[in-house]
Amino acid sequence: MSESIIVEDSGKMLEKIMDLPIQLEKSWTNIWTKSLPVTSNNFDKVIIAGMGGSGIAGALLVDLFENKLTRPVSLWADYGLPGWANDKTLLIAVSYSGDTEETIDVVKAAVERKMPVIAVSSGGKLEELSGIHGFPILKIDYQSPPRAAIGCLYGALLTIMAKLELIDLTEKTYFQAVEELKITIQRKSFQSKAEELAVTLNNKVPIILAYSPLVAVAKRYLNQFNENSKTFAVAAAVPEACHNLVVGTDFAVPEKLIVLFLESKYGFSRNIARQKVLEKTFTEKDIPFMPLSVKSGSPLAEQLLFLHFGDLLSFYLAGVYGVDPTPVEAIVQLKGELAKL
Repeated sequence: MSESIIVEDSGKMLEKIMDLPIQLEKSWTNIWTKSLPVTSNNFDKVIIAGMGGSGIAGALLVDLFENKLTRPVSLWADYGLPGWANDKTLLIAVSYSGDTEETIDVVKAAVERKMPVIAVSSGGKLEELSGIHGFPILKIDYQSPPRAAIGCLYGALLTIMAKLELIDLTEKTYFQAVEELKITIQRKSFQSKAEELAVTLNNKVPIILAYSPLVAVAKRYLNQFNENSKTFAVAAAVPEACHNLVVGTDFAVPEKLIVLFLESKYGFSRNIARQKVLEKTFTEKDIPFMPLSVKSGSPLAEQLLFLHFGDLLSFYLAGVYGVDPTPVEAIVQLKGELAKL
């Protein structure tokens, strides 16, 4: 625990944040040895369905491999399925709890259309459906809120996609990236920086900007600020943000805003070059512009390191605001009200 920022951590969120490399290691090891009743001959496109802390795993994968996927892969965060989904579409349903009503509805629709299905979950109704309809479920054995099991969920997806040869990811590359993350955590390389930035973000609305392969990481930052820190934030992708968001700050209150710009050395050159222009644009509006970067040996390692830093940042920001990072009462209340309908 930090000496300068005290966090009421009833759910041991910091412990889960530090567990990220262990989650990733176990996911690959546990799933790689399992046989899947689905091969690449059974489908010609893929849908990854999931909501919230479960759904972000699919976004991270697609963002990292979007230019190298061997089949079209779409993300789905809603009820039902797109009209084009058919029996040649593989559905990978991700729900940590196994009870997410939107994802359950997606799976039922997929069964009706005779689609091949693979589920990633800790159990729940999704496991019941697996028993009834005979599709495989890859069990997550980790007790935490869904967002804190990101290593289990993302690791599972990466392993599944590698086994099905949908992405070019070797065991060596995977574990080298995990090792970089592990060393960073052991050395506590991000601790002080995360604490300092958390103090800077006090009473600010973070605008998180990123380009591929870090756009989904920016979305993860947004989600973690919302759930862990209980605060508002904005996430936007470059170059799209250069066509709208930069104008949307003309009448903003600059002292309430700060831009966090996630730098990737693996992005498209024109997107990398936009940083100086964007910094000039926001600085002229008196909106602080803060580039963030990590040293990494691969795009996957870079993504994992950014994830870890963002989780730490949201944790310490919870301490700055004097809130417990684990409970999400508004979400629980909303789900309770929906269950009555």
